[in-house]
Amino acid sequence: MNDDEIAQLRARLDALESQDAIRRLKATYMRWCDERRGTQIAELFWPDGTWEALGGAIGGVAHGHDEIGRMFESSRLTFTVHYLTNESIEVRDDTATGRWKLFEPCTFRDELAIWQGGHYVDDFEQRDGEWRFSHLRLAMDFKAPFDEGWLRTRFVELPK
Repeated sequence: MNDDEIAQLRARLDALESQDAIRRLKATYMRWCDERRGTQIAELFWPDGTWEALGGAIGGVAHGHDEIGRMFESSRLTFTVHYLTNESIEVRDDTATGRWKLFEPCTFRDELAIWQGGHYVDDFEQRDGEWRFSHLRLAMDFKAPFDEGWLRTRFVELPK
């Protein structure tokens, strides 16, 4: 192997290892959401990171560890089970973008069982060899009552 081939091989290996690290980071995020580890979830983001809800997702926008932690600590979802599919992770040196589809049975304030489905588009950064979220975006495709499903009610109005 010449030096160019070795460099290409190292770049490919680094990209694969980065994808795996990002996959583990996202899995930890999902697990901690289900375990309701609010302030700990914020540590998966860089201090200048952003969590953003788009199109009907519960949340809004939170910047930095304090806001992200408070948002998760005050969540009105009292039960969640996150299922992710259709993963796509593109690594570019020390940045990456990941996409996933979400399916999530959950309970809102112990009052209403709902189905949620949507997708994530996340930006990641590697700093000092560690990958974390720099910008997480969650867009909902439906938020339906458990007993009716998304055919009758695609986006349920949640109680205040």
